[in-house]
Amino acid sequence: MRVGVCIPCRDEVHTGFAFDFARMAAHDASVRCKDGNGGLSLYTMPGTLIFDQREKLAQVALKEGCDAVLYIDSDMRFPPDLITIMLSREVGIVGVNAVTRRKPCMPTAKLLVKSEDEKGIRHHWSNVDSRGKEGIEKITAVGFGAVMIRREVFEKVPQPWFDAGWGPTGVVGEDVHFCVKAGDNGFDTWVDHELSMHIKHIGTYEYGWDDFEQLEE
Repeated sequence: MRVGVCIPCRDEVHTGFAFDFARMAAHDASVRCKDGNGGLSLYTMPGTLIFDQREKLAQVALKEGCDAVLYIDSDMRFPPDLITIMLSREVGIVGVNAVTRRKPCMPTAKLLVKSEDEKGIRHHWSNVDSRGKEGIEKITAVGFGAVMIRREVFEKVPQPWFDAGWGPTGVVGEDVHFCVKAGDNGFDTWVDHELSMHIKHIGTYEYGWDDFEQLEE
């Protein structure tokens, strides 16, 4: 199975990401591709319109014959066997439950919960906690820090695949939009709880004098 690794980015990528990406490519070549049945195609697209980047990256990967698309954001840390693990799940859409890179940190895997009261039907997003869980779980949507999507999903979900707009709870990003649209077309989204424990989200922190601790001389 040929996997198209698609990386939307801006002008630069993080050093930690580049290191993990090199290890992942080497691992995939030595483990999965040695029998001639695998292979990677690598794609990147700089820009600021993330929904447009994801759309065009998928188009190129599918046109060049990829059987699955693996999106990895350029601010992620991940293990070298990421591709092997995701392929082993054998589902149309599987992603990791990264946490946001700002405090308070929140999970990026979500369940859409529906309730009804005297004012009518209401929707709200419920956070999915991956701690202490094994295997994969069906959810409503997952952030696209690292997510693998099989070719058949793209072939059956109408374009445009990615957009940002209004959902049942307000504005949603392009990743949530994709998952909801895929669900409407018969494809569930799954989160890999075990893999999520090995994922990091690279952020920034501004150090000041409030961070200084006087050492004893």
